[in-house]
Amino acid sequence: MSRHDEQAATLIAAAERDHQTFQILSRDPSSPNETMLFHAQQALEKALKAVLVAKGVIFPRTHDLLALSDLAAGNDIEVPIARDLLTRLVPYAVEFRYLGVMAPEVSREEAAGAVTACLAWAKELLS
Repeated sequence: MSRHDEQAATLIAAAERDHQTFQILSRDPSSPNETMLFHAQQALEKALKAVLVAKGVIFPRTHDLLALSDLAAGNDIEVPIARDLLTRLVPYAVEFRYLGVMAPEVSREEAAGAVTACLAWAKELLS
């Protein structure tokens, strides 16, 4: 297994842990949206980074899903998540985990669909 394959596998495993945490939180209606959507954002971020690593694409240290998606597109990698949804999830990486800040609306179902689709896509590309 190459170093890139090992890094990609590590990122996918981390994305799956965030996905699992998201799923646990999303089943409880009293879970804070900011915390739940943080884990959705993190799962997407790590899945995108896994694909970039596996494809040999160097990326900056960032939580910006749009920047990662643009980098993928610039390397002929088509990300299966709508840009609008990525835009709305970007702030959950940092800003909206703090109380008193207005967060963009992202439904639990919308986030769940995106994470499931992105993880399946990443795993397929890495297999």
